[in-house]
Amino acid sequence: MSDAMDQITSQPRGNGSRDRALNAEMIARQALTLADEGGLEKLTVRSLANALGIGTMTFYGYFRSKEEILDAMADEALGSLQLPEGPPDESPRQAIESVASAFRGLMRDHPSIAQILSSRVTTSQRARRGAMEVVIDRLMRSGIPGPLAVKSYGFLMIYALGFAGYQAVRPWGSDGAPADEVDESELRRQQRHYYAALPRAEFPRLVELRDELIELPGEEQFRFGVSCLCDIVEATLDISSPS
Repeated sequence: MSDAMDQITSQPRGNGSRDRALNAEMIARQALTLADEGGLEKLTVRSLANALGIGTMTFYGYFRSKEEILDAMADEALGSLQLPEGPPDESPRQAIESVASAFRGLMRDHPSIAQILSSRVTTSQRARRGAMEVVIDRLMRSGIPGPLAVKSYGFLMIYALGFAGYQAVRPWGSDGAPADEVDESELRRQQRHYYAALPRAEFPRLVELRDELIELPGEEQFRFGVSCLCDIVEATLDISSPS
């Protein structure tokens, strides 16, 4: 992935009464907004240029293709990752939960980012610093050794990406369904009815556990996975500690 955000600098442009400074970060932020609201598949150079009030030729003065803007969107999202404040004596569990919360928040704030990151690798120093260096340092400062901190980072990023994709097509587990779609309670009712209607002789567990199954795309399930990682890390640290 090209380091689009590091290489492209701000440029002024003239557009009559709409004349103002434009830069690559502004374009990337607007692209994220459009993709998050309408879906990545609906993001086009023309729609982005229209939203910014510029011509497509002006856009190409900053990015040569849609691929470059996708790179910049990934860099913008990852580079802006903010970890919540932790106590000075933060434990490994607290650090892991803080990182998980930040990654989950990133996916929730930018629904398009899971799809973007699943199709490209960022080499931006800004993204590597915000979403890797700072994160791994936070885990290590809590007492997690470097190699285990890297594995924990990898688990949390992959888990957050996967969970975001899983939840995206199962909106009954989200914090709230979009206003223009069937409300969450109705979607949950439909899922419960589906499992209850399965032939019990063939699917006894699914029928019995239907209430628990419809909770799989919910936030409690995400927290359960994070808690499992915390248990493993703590057990590993206990084993490696001198008696």
